[in-house]
Amino acid sequence: MALTAPSIDELFGGLPAEQRLDRFEAYKSAMSVCHQAARSGAYSFNGATIQKNTTVADRVGELKDIVTKGLSAEQISSITTALDTVQSVTKASPEWTLTNPLNNSTSGVTGLVPYDLEPALALLVPRSFILRNSVSRIGGIGQAYEFRRILGVTNSNTGGVPNMSTFFNPTGTTAQFGGVTLNRPSKIEYAADKIVLSHVNQGVSDQVDMTAQFAGQGYADLRQLSHTSTIWAHMLGEERNMLNARASVINISGFSATAATDTSTTGTGLPSLTSAPVIVTFSSSQGESQAVSVGTIASGAAGNGIKLTSVVGIPSGTIAVNTYVTAGSYYWKGTTVLTTGVSPTTFALVSSLPSTSADNGSGNSLGYDGFVSTLTNPNVSGSVVALNGALSTSIPGNDFQTVFYNLYSSVIGDPDMILTSAGVRKELAQTIQQQGTPTGYRLNYTAGSDGYTVGSVVTAIQNESTGKMVDVVAHPYMPQGVALVHSKTLPFPDSGVSETVQVVNVQDMIVLEWPQIQLSWDISTYQYGSLAFRAPAWSAAITNIL
Repeated sequence: MALTAPSIDELFGGLPAEQRLDRFEAYKSAMSVCHQAARSGAYSFNGATIQKNTTVADRVGELKDIVTKGLSAEQISSITTALDTVQSVTKASPEWTLTNPLNNSTSGVTGLVPYDLEPALALLVPRSFILRNSVSRIGGIGQAYEFRRILGVTNSNTGGVPNMSTFFNPTGTTAQFGGVTLNRPSKIEYAADKIVLSHVNQGVSDQVDMTAQFAGQGYADLRQLSHTSTIWAHMLGEERNMLNARASVINISGFSATAATDTSTTGTGLPSLTSAPVIVTFSSSQGESQAVSVGTIASGAAGNGIKLTSVVGIPSGTIAVNTYVTAGSYYWKGTTVLTTGVSPTTFALVSSLPSTSADNGSGNSLGYDGFVSTLTNPNVSGSVVALNGALSTSIPGNDFQTVFYNLYSSVIGDPDMILTSAGVRKELAQTIQQQGTPTGYRLNYTAGSDGYTVGSVVTAIQNESTGKMVDVVAHPYMPQGVALVHSKTLPFPDSGVSETVQVVNVQDMIVLEWPQIQLSWDISTYQYGSLAFRAPAWSAAITNIL
């Protein structure tokens, strides 16, 4: 079919009217050159495509004729020089390839052909906010948060208040009221306390160099990335603090033990040992304590373990014991959740030894106590059970039923969830699945397209004391070997406690952009508040789960 030639407006409709005619004339001249070249044999048609047969010199000449039309002599001279340079480069490098004439790239992509770089960076940062998104946040004032609690009343069997009979003789029972002896039933007693929680500061900072910001334009907005990353870093830090923070360091005073070779344990990764010094630290939920020397291993075969004997005074707050041994110029570390008499099954190389003169991060006086630190403290928690072994396989879930019973017996507790590590949840699921037809558990099965079951997971355990289904939730930051049995609310609505744990903030998280006083943009986050456990006695913990 015939094709209609484009009009001037179609070709150059975006130009001012006075420039359209000049451009159209240049276009016709270029077309004329092409026709002449075709007639002269410079082009050929192979049945599918048009091929140009002219040499590079011919092409450069054609370009000179086209682009210099109507230009001044000075402009023509400059363009001709540039085109001659191209022609000389072509003569020196007769072939343009991916590696010619440029073959140098730090990215591994060579040549003058550009590579594709996505304008946006992929933010591959895992994020989990199980506690931060479920614990309520309320306002606070001043430098501390104070609340007072009635812990016990006569016949409540709590708070250390004794029980008494309510039976009395209306004509013979007497009691003292304001120094006056009256014929009345006996007076009741109370137990109460006052909790004062100092508000603490939280925050992080970031900086974007001015050169980096401008160099990244067209690829990524680094200041925007900095803002986003800083906010995520703050929120992730708060999530970790809510779970694992500890306000005081582990006190190692009173601890003593002796290191010995454990020949019953093989394949630990340790080399043969001769006169090898051994030190230990104790892990809280937040970090490791000051290291303590426990003697020297006289000798040990490769693969043997190291056990602690004559152990006295395991510090309060310990959820794991770390054993370090020096072998020549190398340091090895092994960890076990058991606190007495058990050798770590695996030792790994580490770059240095922890300090024996200062705490190694087991607590931070600038912070507060999080879930693990609070609920594993037997002085405030409703029940703390050191399992010192694996979960029961003969009666799956029996370890949790023990804790459920303890809470119900002490404060009529009826917990809502079990918060633990993925490893403990997996172990719990395996113990139940091995029983064939267990009852009292909620399992979710996933079926494939062919109808076969391809997986299952325990999502809840039924509380045998109350009949309630207790959710099982895995937290990615939970220390290994720990399970928290948590009551979100109290089983009696008139307690005055709407939630057992609350974040109390004088100032919730804000982002501060600092004045620019150097060649960078600086930002910080800030938060001022505390974490309040209003009723920890209705929650519990299981530790030392293998």
